[in-house]
Amino acid sequence: MQVHQTKFFIETGFSAEQAAYALGLVGLTGIVGQIGLGHLSDRIGREWAWTAAGGGYALCYVALLLLPAFPNALLFYVIVGSQGLLGYGITSVIGAIPAELFEGKRFSTIFGMLSISAGLGASTSPWLTGYFFDRYGNYEFAWWLALALSLVSIFCIWKAAPRKVRAVAGQVAKLTEKP
Repeated sequence: MQVHQTKFFIETGFSAEQAAYALGLVGLTGIVGQIGLGHLSDRIGREWAWTAAGGGYALCYVALLLLPAFPNALLFYVIVGSQGLLGYGITSVIGAIPAELFEGKRFSTIFGMLSISAGLGASTSPWLTGYFFDRYGNYEFAWWLALALSLVSIFCIWKAAPRKVRAVAGQVAKLTEKP
């Protein structure tokens, strides 16, 4: 999707240098997001970390939807920050959640299928976004779809409820306290 975001920044009035800067800054802030949300997930739970990451992506897509009407530096940095600092943090729990839900001798098969599915989604989303752009002449439908899928993803993690299978280290003391 970042290829399209970079093009989108240029189309909304930002320079090619600013668009390239955003692309690099998302990756850089993603390092902080992965470490931060990984730490957070061990303290308050996987669902909350996933919600923060999915919420980051959702905020990014809302800002992308607003950018054509309000092309300004604030929205530009909201997009970069929410995607990098929050959204990219999803990688810190993408292995931990299925490990907690499906631990055992079949875990590697399950995780392999999840990884293939995630890879297929990641590889088709730029193509699909380009298709929507070609069909509708803008990115609006793609941003709305990505926003909806981010929210569906958050709902699905809460429904799967890894907290009900195993408590994270930061929650064990709280759960074992006697009233």
